[in-house]
Order: sequence, then structure tokens, then C-alpha cells
Amino acid sequence: MWILGVNRSHDAAICLMKDNEIVLSLQEERLTHVKYDREVFNALDKVAEITKEIDLCAYTHLYNTKNDFGPYFKYIKKIGIKVQRYVEAKDYHHSLHASCAFYNSGFDKAGILVIDGAGADHEWGKEHESIFYFNEDPNAAECLSQKVIGYNNQPIENAPSYVDDTRSIGVGMVYSSITDYLGWDGLACGKTMGISSYGEPNDKIKSMISDRGGDQDRFALADFNEHKNVMVKVLPYDYISYSKDEDDKFKRHADLAWKMQNEFEEYVYQRIMDTQRLTGSNNIIFTGGCALNCVANYRILRRLPKEINLYVEPMSSDCGTAMGAAYITYVRECRKLARKKKIRPLKNLYFGQPLRYNYELQQNEFRVCEATPERVAELISEGNVVAIAQGKSENGPRALGNRSILYDPRAVDGKDVVNKVKKREYWRPFAGTVLADHAQEWFDMDRLYESPHMMYAVDVLKSMIEKIPCITHVDGTCRIQTLTEEQNPNYYKLIEAFYHLTDVPILFNTSFNLAGDTIVETIEDALKTMRESEICYLYLPEKSELLFFPDVKESTVDLIQKENRYLKNYYGIN
Repeated sequence: MWILGVNRSHDAAICLMKDNEIVLSLQEERLTHVKYDREVFNALDKVAEITKEIDLCAYTHLYNTKNDFGPYFKYIKKIGIKVQRYVEAKDYHHSLHASCAFYNSGFDKAGILVIDGAGADHEWGKEHESIFYFNEDPNAAECLSQKVIGYNNQPIENAPSYVDDTRSIGVGMVYSSITDYLGWDGLACGKTMGISSYGEPNDKIKSMISDRGGDQDRFALADFNEHKNVMVKVLPYDYISYSKDEDDKFKRHADLAWKMQNEFEEYVYQRIMDTQRLTGSNNIIFTGGCALNCVANYRILRRLPKEINLYVEPMSSDCGTAMGAAYITYVRECRKLARKKKIRPLKNLYFGQPLRYNYELQQNEFRVCEATPERVAELISEGNVVAIAQGKSENGPRALGNRSILYDPRAVDGKDVVNKVKKREYWRPFAGTVLADHAQEWFDMDRLYESPHMMYAVDVLKSMIEKIPCITHVDGTCRIQTLTEEQNPNYYKLIEAFYHLTDVPILFNTSFNLAGDTIVETIEDALKTMRESEICYLYLPEKSELLFFPDVKESTVDLIQKENRYLKNYYGIN
């Protein structure tokens, strides 16, 4: 039974299942390099390379509009895919977020909190926050509470009883609007999260988040049809004048981000507690775009009562709704098969295309040599930036060792080195991958047994901060990926080799891309990124090969501030 899920909002994606197994889950942006791409034509081409027979194609209900699936019907037929039956996933956007997260979580029942900027259109408004109760019976899934953005300042009418009768912008839209005000794409909220750690309380900045009324009247009833001007509604007026008079722009922005982040954390914490009370379940799932805030996730986790089991969905951006559509269609339309072959809890995020080594190198451009984990570990330990590419690409926004840039976490100047290599802002934090058995020795994991998908920025133990300054953010945290050998054998062996060499069981890990580009998908993407950057080394563990420039670029020497002894010692290159 082949089932295809298709999402057509931003972060457009497809999810192809064979019975209960995911064969391919892929965002369009990885193929077009257009961030947050809203089309899926290229991703559908990749489906056609795997199968020409689809039993059920579930496409997401985009909006309550005339916007239909017509162009895709034609394109799917054009590329030779025969679809037995199309199923419009009438479950709206938030319920597809919830479906993806519930079946990935492994819970048999759960309360689910979905928060994003804005979800699907209903006749009564546009959803931005929902609370669901799910159990293993797909027909028992129920929305218990929903908040919506209203239209044209009109009263909410004809809405189900679970819809809040007060229109509101919503915490996700406010966070996105602040991000836009700070000069970034409104979807790039991770930048606001990162800069918030440099801020502090500032009494010139008033509260920006509220359930209803009060000081927030100026935006609580804002018309979403004017969403491009939302900042006029949400930014405190006295801050606007203050920001014009203040000279230190970075300090102004950091303080605003600090306020936004702290109010966001408090709001989400309270809504998680509301979810427990409303659903009666101690299994709580958090998903939707706002769940990507790994700083908030950790701080909230530490505050929750010990009886609450929190699961944060790693594919909580809109790419996960393609998976949600495939899941819910499988369990509803293939009930006998779904009872026999249940959807398994999420183990990893390696659902993209496998790396193919059909590349051609220009004459004298790169050299290729045999490489072992030990040799690559030594290369990293000597201050070199090394990219790694292998296997299937990661689904979602995190690089987890299959499309990553690696560095030595001990390097004092490591943030500056890699930020310069990636051509991104100097204050941006970085992540680390730690061998799972050693995580407790380096980080305050609180109640976490693992963090395999980088959904938490945890505190670095104070005694360890000086040992891994490169990945310790200004607030003393690090977004971590815990790793077992079963999860990613090649990546594990590399970190293990680095550990034996340095006594540090951790590698600095950031996504394999340059600022403004998407994470590399193919070997061609990887080579292009190397050509356009200071990255001189590409490790291909499946082939036990290392690609490198024959002459170290002068700028790279400046960055690492030392000679490249590795090439001289191992390969005799002068």
C-alpha cells in the first residue's frame, strides 16, 4: 500500500509511505534552494523515481478558498504516476500537525498543544492555537480548544463551541512580527531566539503577549487581512520612540528579543498546563512552528510537574503536515492494515534522499584520499572545518550528522571561525553532538534521557563550560544532539575517535549550508558550497574518502591561525 502525503503551505513537502514505513519525506526547498518554498513539483519528481503506483494521495486542505489541487493533479499524471484515489485531508492544518506528532511520539493517548503563526482558514477565522486529545482510535481525535484570528473586525459567528469567541493575533504571529521588525524574514524566528540571550529586562518595553484585552487591546482585535502591518499593532509605542533615540542598535534589539522570548516561554508553559487540565492526560505533546524554540522547550521542561511526560515534535514546522496527512489517511483508510502494521515511534529523521556519488571533479580542483574516522578526527582537532555528507538527508530544519559542518568544540575562537565560514551573524549560537552515554557528564539533562533531534538547548555544566566554549552560548546553554551508534554508526565512530584523541566526546555540529541557503541535499550541492566558502574538507564516510583542496586557501589559514600540518604529515603536500 503506497500512500503519499502532500503539504502546500510554506515549508512545502511530500511524505511517501509504503504501508507503515516512511520511504521518503522531503521538503521542496532542499531541491530548489528557495527557503520555505511553497510548491512541491520537484519533490513529486523524486516520488516518481521510487514508484509509479500510488494507492492513496492525501493532499492538505490549504485554505477555505478556491485554491485547489488542480495543477498537481495534472503534474502527477504528466510524470507518469498513477493514483488510485485522491483523498483531501479535510483535517485542518493544526490537526495535521497533531497527527504527525502523535504517531511519532509513541504515546497511546495524549493531549496535544499546537501553536504557530497562523494555520488554516475556517469560515469563523484563521486558527493559530489549538488543543487536541488523541488516542489510538483515529476517529476519537478531538479538538477541545481553539483560538483564531478574526476577519474584518467582525464578531466570530457559526463557530464550534470549542472556538474562543475573542479574536486575537496569537503568540506565534507576535513572535514572527518581532522577528520581522528586527530585520529578518518573519519565519526566521530562530534568530530572535538566539539574540534574546544577549538582552536583559528593559522597562521601556511593555508586555506584548496577552490572552485578551488589557494593554494588548491595540492588537488583540487586529484584522488579519492587514497582517503585513501587524507590527503597528503589536510593538509598544513607547519602544518605537525609544528605539529611535537609543544609539546601541544591537542592545535595543537584544532587549526586545529578550522580552519577547521570556513572555513566550511563560505563555507556552501556561498553555501546556491548560492542555493537561483540559485533556486529563499527563502525556503532553507540543508542536506547530512555535515548538522549534529549543530554548523555551528546555526551560519549560524544567518547570513542569514531574508527572508530565513532554514530547516536542522535531518536524513541527509545516513540513510535518505532509507526514501528518499520510499518517491519518493510513490509519483511517487502511484500518485493517493499520491495526496489523502500526506506525512506529520516531527513531531518527533520516527520511530524505540517499547521497549519490555521481559527481565529476574539475581537473586539479580537489584531491581525493582514503580517510578513516581517526584521521578525520585528528584533522578536526587541529582546527580545520570539515563537512560531512552521507546517507539520507535529515527531514526538518536540523542537521544531524548526515549533512553537517563539524568543528572542534574546544576552540576558543570557534564561533568566529565558523560564523565567518558560513557568512552569518557573529552572535548566532551553535549546536553540539554528544555521545549519548556521556551526555550527563557534560550537560544538565534534567529529566531528559536523550535529545536525539536537537529540540532542547540545555545548560552546560559549569565545570565544563571552559572545555567546550565553541558551542556554549552566552547564556550557558547548548542545543544538543545525543547520539548512539545505532542511530548513526559512521557519525558515532567519528565522535568516538575524537573522544579518544581529546577526552571530549562531543563535536561542534552546524548545518551544511551558507547563510541564506538551504541545507545541502546532493553531492553537487555539497561541492558547490565548498567552492563558494572557506570549507576545504568534505568527509564521505560511506566511501571512506576525504575530498580537499590541494592548496589551503589563504583565508582559511587566517581563520584557523595556524599551518595545516595535517596535509603535510599525512599526505606529503607542501
